[in-house]
Amino acid sequence: MTFAALMMVASMNAQYLNDSGTPFEQDKMYVAASLSAASLSYSKSSHFNIGISGRVGYFFIDNLMGLGDVAFLSQNGGDYKAFEIGAGARYYFDKVGIFVGAMAKYAHQTTLGSKVNDFQPEIHAGYAFFLGRHVTIEPEVYYKQSFKDSDYSGVGLRVGAGFYF
Repeated sequence: MTFAALMMVASMNAQYLNDSGTPFEQDKMYVAASLSAASLSYSKSSHFNIGISGRVGYFFIDNLMGLGDVAFLSQNGGDYKAFEIGAGARYYFDKVGIFVGAMAKYAHQTTLGSKVNDFQPEIHAGYAFFLGRHVTIEPEVYYKQSFKDSDYSGVGLRVGAGFYF
């Protein structure tokens, strides 16, 4: 029995090591989440804010993923709140995990009682650090530009967990 179990484990490792596929190949799926303590940004209207976001993606071709995003942001004390929804694309540089992307976002923001609806394109760059075959920690920097008012433009840092399958 021990010999049979050893042979099964050895064959599973051999299959894993001989798998030439990458997590960034065509027809793979992606799901990610940034936790509330892991999304920090700065802009003139909101100063430092904390948020949560969720993303889903699909690789249409190798290294190129279509991406959807939903986020909720809030400044400490609740003076600033924003709900964002967006779509975009992300490109991965081969198997190294470095990526760049762009998104178009719609943002509904509330600041001290005034409400603003805004279109905010965003560019981002980051690194997918693999903890295992399918799980990543993904730090990224981003810049989003407001078309409504430059005070709503901002630069920030997000850290999330991603799942490739």
